[in-house]
Amino acid sequence: MRTIASKTGLGRLKYVALLIVLASAWANPGNAAPHPLPCSDEIAKYCKNLRIGGGRIQNCLKEHKAQLSPACQSGLEASLARHREIQAACGADVERLCKDVRPGKGRVANCLKEHHRQVSSACKDVLAAARKAGGRSKPH
Repeated sequence: MRTIASKTGLGRLKYVALLIVLASAWANPGNAAPHPLPCSDEIAKYCKNLRIGGGRIQNCLKEHKAQLSPACQSGLEASLARHREIQAACGADVERLCKDVRPGKGRVANCLKEHHRQVSSACKDVLAAARKAGGRSKPH
């Protein structure tokens, strides 16, 4: 079975980035302040002049893998595992409900929010778990 990334022509890193944005937007709606990423210090140190997008930050961190803190390495591994879960649980929903939505700038997350009644319970559950694991809570 092909993944959404292969069906839509998105590369693996771009799709992971899409899922990160999706999970963040779903888990952190409104103006709630996001929690710092486990690699914030490394990004500021090694990748500060790079624009977000196109896999630039991921490539930068990959180039500096030997210099990454254990917390950053662990956080990246946990994040990738969580996003594989999100892809498995939400990929069909994205394909079914948002296939014509161009990824980026929270558009896919907004699409899923607009169709929240049609989003599978498995996708809702995994996004809620990701939100909880990230220490974020949905404002009332």
